[in-house]
Amino acid sequence: MNLEGHVQAYADRLSRPIIVFDVDFNVIAFSIHDRDVDHARLAIILSHKGSSRARESIKEYRVGHADGPVRIPPLDGGQTRHVAPVRHEGHLVGYVSSTIPEDTPDEHLIEDDAIRESRAQIGVILAAMALGNREDEDRALRLITALLDGDRDQRTRAADELLTGGLVSPVPHYSVITLAAPSGFDPSSAALRLVIDRALSAIPVFPALKAVGTVVDGEAVLVVPYEIDRDRLVGLLELPAFASLRAGIGGAHAPLADAYRSRREARIAARGAAIDPTRDRVVHWEDLGLDRMLLQLPLETLTRSDLPGSVQRLLEAQSGPDLAHTLEAYLDCGCDAQRTALELHVHRSTLYYRLDRVRAITDVDLSDGLIRRELHTGLRVATLAGLR
Repeated sequence: MNLEGHVQAYADRLSRPIIVFDVDFNVIAFSIHDRDVDHARLAIILSHKGSSRARESIKEYRVGHADGPVRIPPLDGGQTRHVAPVRHEGHLVGYVSSTIPEDTPDEHLIEDDAIRESRAQIGVILAAMALGNREDEDRALRLITALLDGDRDQRTRAADELLTGGLVSPVPHYSVITLAAPSGFDPSSAALRLVIDRALSAIPVFPALKAVGTVVDGEAVLVVPYEIDRDRLVGLLELPAFASLRAGIGGAHAPLADAYRSRREARIAARGAAIDPTRDRVVHWEDLGLDRMLLQLPLETLTRSDLPGSVQRLLEAQSGPDLAHTLEAYLDCGCDAQRTALELHVHRSTLYYRLDRVRAITDVDLSDGLIRRELHTGLRVATLAGLR
């Protein structure tokens, strides 16, 4: 019987739905149910992670040191929980959690031998999964690091082992996806490993093809031999557990030993997703345009004094931010006044008034193509550098 079978059998013996966590409180499995799911349980299932308050209470009530299930009072208006430690050969490998009515008598919660044996079987599977996961993660980390950061010979050997070992499917080209958090956020390695697992199962357009992923220096990295479902990736990052993450997708490269090129592109795209509030949380290298170059600048060291004088004067004016927005929209629309007015939802006379104000402040001729390029590029750099 597989894990899902043991979990369902355990839930059937308890006559209530359960959730199985590993020792890091990641959701490993959960039973089916025949009634509405309470909000707390639904949040845990969707986020694939126990809440911080729930984790604290399990530690507070020393469930990991108990011989059997522990009754935990309701948290924040929730339900009473019945949490049991899962062990294998004396080592804690996880927890089984269920909710119970607060007035349930203790005698109704006494375990029989069948329930204890069922939990022991879950423990065997969790221990095997933990061991297998560690071995797989170590191998993936070694090979992907060599593939993306090694010299030419190391990349070639790593690509050969990935292909001959069946970790990656042989296809005409490969892309790299990176998932990381903007500066100021520090996602846990468990969250990064979980997003890799979810992405590998959720985003391929061709599920039969194999991809591989690992966590490298606080960044989730996936090497994929297929076209991805971008909407599914966007949906994945909308889950609470991954709310801080941004994704960059590199271009397609061949052979596999050249995937490091795609990783570089993916990192640049991810930087765009992290620092540009106008972009989506998932950015593809192919969609960057001019930003391919601009995002490689030392943006964090730039100041307003590094911008063209015309852009400096505009941003420093009292109405500068609003006028800069109007000017950028005008330039984005190819200096088509009618289209710009529609885009900004203003009358054309209002647009002309604002553009006259821009001309007066910047002291430039907006009909000059070189000036337009200077303004457009300067405003874009200012956005990426956080200077406006």
